[in-house]
Amino acid sequence: MRVVPYTPEHKDELRAVCIASASERARTDEIHGRFTLLMYCDPYLDHGTAFMLLDDDGVARGYILCAENIATWKPAFAPYFEQIKTLSPEYEARAQEELDFYESVADRFPAHLHIDIQEEFTGGGNGRKLIEALLATLREHHVLGVVFGVAASNERAVGFYRHMGFEQLSEYDEGAGYTFCMSLA
Repeated sequence: MRVVPYTPEHKDELRAVCIASASERARTDEIHGRFTLLMYCDPYLDHGTAFMLLDDDGVARGYILCAENIATWKPAFAPYFEQIKTLSPEYEARAQEELDFYESVADRFPAHLHIDIQEEFTGGGNGRKLIEALLATLREHHVLGVVFGVAASNERAVGFYRHMGFEQLSEYDEGAGYTFCMSLA
């Protein structure tokens, strides 16, 4: 397994990783699947910083996606947000809530990330490799800090992020999830 910068010929593979790693609802409900791709995958592949985890055959099995600065990324996200609005008011509100959160912490944590790895490829240092590649790039670009959310029920991931040096910033949805952050300056 190796980590390399994202290239567009792997977009469909990474979109498949996104859905495979998402909630059961995203895998079984077409509309929720579309929301998941529009909110957590496509805009980052098209306009963000991304690294992918490739297996020995060159197939993408995971990724880390990042908007390095919410202020400059938000205009690029606007067309995806317009598509989200057409899905339902629920999805529009959820997307707006996340954007508002990212903007509220942008003075300290202007970047936000999403990371997913197909279950059979977790462990063995693969998540660490993805995070280290992204953090090195963010530091090279003088990004002050990064933030992201994780479901509280994903105890393995929560433990991993703490082990990697991320700190819990807050809880959301009445304890259903946590936001983690790391200062890079």
